[in-house]
Amino acid sequence: MSAVAGLLALTMVGAMAGPAIVQPAVRPFMRGVAPARSDTPAWFNLRLPGPETDPEKGPLEAADARLPARPAVFAPGPMDPTLDGAAIHRDVATIVGFSHESRAAGDYLWGRVTGRPAYDRTIAWTAEELRRAGLVDVRREPFRATGINLPVRGEVRLLGAEAMGQGSRDIVLASAMVGGDGPVVGVVTAPLVYAGQGLDADLAGRDLKGKIAVIIATPDPSLYAAVPSNRLTAVMDAGAVGAIEILAQPGNLKSFDRDRHGCGRRLCFTVGGEDGFFVQTLLGEAAKVGKTVTATLSATSETLDRDVPNVVATLPGRTNRTVIIVAHADGWFGGADDNASGLAVMIGLARHFARQPKLERTLVFVASAGHHSAGANGVRAFRAMHADDVARADLIVNIEHPAQSAMMRTYVERRNDNFGSAMVAASGDLPKQIAVNNRAPFLIDLWRQGITCFGLEGQRFVDQALPGDLNGFSDLTSVPQTQMIASGGVYHTSGDDLYSVPPAALERAARFHAYLVEMATNATPEALRGASVTPARSCPPTP
Repeated sequence: MSAVAGLLALTMVGAMAGPAIVQPAVRPFMRGVAPARSDTPAWFNLRLPGPETDPEKGPLEAADARLPARPAVFAPGPMDPTLDGAAIHRDVATIVGFSHESRAAGDYLWGRVTGRPAYDRTIAWTAEELRRAGLVDVRREPFRATGINLPVRGEVRLLGAEAMGQGSRDIVLASAMVGGDGPVVGVVTAPLVYAGQGLDADLAGRDLKGKIAVIIATPDPSLYAAVPSNRLTAVMDAGAVGAIEILAQPGNLKSFDRDRHGCGRRLCFTVGGEDGFFVQTLLGEAAKVGKTVTATLSATSETLDRDVPNVVATLPGRTNRTVIIVAHADGWFGGADDNASGLAVMIGLARHFARQPKLERTLVFVASAGHHSAGANGVRAFRAMHADDVARADLIVNIEHPAQSAMMRTYVERRNDNFGSAMVAASGDLPKQIAVNNRAPFLIDLWRQGITCFGLEGQRFVDQALPGDLNGFSDLTSVPQTQMIASGGVYHTSGDDLYSVPPAALERAARFHAYLVEMATNATPEALRGASVTPARSCPPTP
């Protein structure tokens, strides 16, 4: 009997033996993506794009999420409750709450943006929490930041016309966000021309002069590593007067990465997946009947010159040799993983070590003003004010993006308003880049234990380059530096919110960093600077 025949026979027996068995609905498997239609002739009968994805719900399909995130399970024995994942998650919620105050105030680029009130609130709260942890030497240290260019308004408006179908009215794309290095100011109205990925093959023979170019990039895994990268420069150099970069992301997220994509001060916007799918489909429908879609791009920016603070706190050790622990406090949009998670973990470490016997070295905690806003670099300002602490440093540890949930596209559930299949949360954490600038075997072995004993998710090789906030120490090659960092699908988007950072991931990060700091703080200088060591033979007790 075939497998199918056997299944039918069992179903019939079940039906005869008792009440009818209700089978769950079967979703269509891997259907192609087709544009959704409306019931009006406007805009070629296409269903119009929806609003921006709700930041607090995110772009994930959660209706059938019945399995938990991978729990944080460690060695037996008592654990310090200051490192509990649920407790750290509450701090992340508080920090993300400061971002949502900015959103409620109507800020275009909302979040804990350096130079804006939500960042100041975050810094004040951080200083107070470090004092409550028992650290006596806690200081807010302002420094002058100049030329912080921030967009304050921006719009992509598709201009309605009867040629697009009867009743076609203007459409404002809800996910549009102005990019560039700022200040970006101006207005332009021009026809849209689709230019693929903006590669040379796409641009060859294509007239972009006086047009708004539409290109598409796939964040793989994030804006930090979009494929292809940095093509806006080529598009604008080809004569385009503006650009719309579709980001093939789930949902309809706003994204901001300043000028990583190469537009400078020209009118370039990113749009999310749903808006982008509509624009692509619209251009195709218009081309079929020989029509042209026209849009207006407009942007306004401001430039801030003001004092912005770091927070620096010290926990004395038995010597004045230092281990510096850095976490940046700023963040675009909700900034839950980037970097509310890192800041909350650092505060948890301060609470933990304030309750422990003195370590060999002095711990210096730095809540940095970050590096997102041009003109403000918290780590470089710290170096200028703390030359003695840096000169005495035997290790610098950066805690940045440590706890985002991994995400994946489903194998079966397709959508007709986006690219490909739905996005769902995975049970594990987002894999991270692990780096040790001097490749010290002792530090590498600590990260090995992080993976094998604490359940961290990371790449299987160790980098020497350290992106992120440690760029402010990049020239300081004489001091050992280490971090793990990730940039996933919601990196620098309005989707980087509380839902994306599970307590279990925070607990893994916190307990491992407590172990790393304790081991490194009591290690010999030779071990930290690269001497050969014997790898640990068993997993340690959990902090």
